[in-house]
Amino acid sequence: MTEEPVTFVSLAVATVTIPPVTCDTLPGTHLVGAGLMIATRDGSRWRFSSEAGTIAAGEKEQSLLLWLADRLPMADTLIGWQIDQHVAPPLIDAAAHAEPTIAHHFMVRLARALHGNVVDLSINRSAAAKDAASAPSMTPDTLLGAWGTGRLDAVRADLATEAIGTWLHFLRQAQHVGADAEQATRAWMHRRSSIHLVEGAPGAA
Repeated sequence: MTEEPVTFVSLAVATVTIPPVTCDTLPGTHLVGAGLMIATRDGSRWRFSSEAGTIAAGEKEQSLLLWLADRLPMADTLIGWQIDQHVAPPLIDAAAHAEPTIAHHFMVRLARALHGNVVDLSINRSAAAKDAASAPSMTPDTLLGAWGTGRLDAVRADLATEAIGTWLHFLRQAQHVGADAEQATRAWMHRRSSIHLVEGAPGAA
């Protein structure tokens, strides 16, 4: 009997805090980027893909939601870091401020991705944040500066790296996935080493 393909999705997001305009208003959070690592096990073989997208200052968050919705598959397992605190809230908030048709399209895709297993690596105290990959340009001050001036190439690269790093960390914890998964991932990464991971993403040159 042929086994059905199994899909794992590692999702990372980037947000910036917008300083309050007056002392009577609260700081705002703006979604500026997302990274995906998609791994599919089909029998004894693995298929991988990784992308990241960003929006620049002045662009609407809904542009990023459309980009992500078109790439977010139905996941058997969704993996992330602080999903309830860091990943899902800015996505849902962005959808709340998007045009109704875009918001609906995105929320259907997000719900589909959340339909299966959800693994939050931050819940396991043996996992350190740095293990899920947090490169220098992902620090709040640097990210805000890059977003504000349109220097987002590094942000896209780091989002892709974070999504891949989260997947690799998951593999080290999830022995049931198969010992061949990490080896296959690293072989794919080696083949992809000379290719820009975020080609075609919104905001890319």
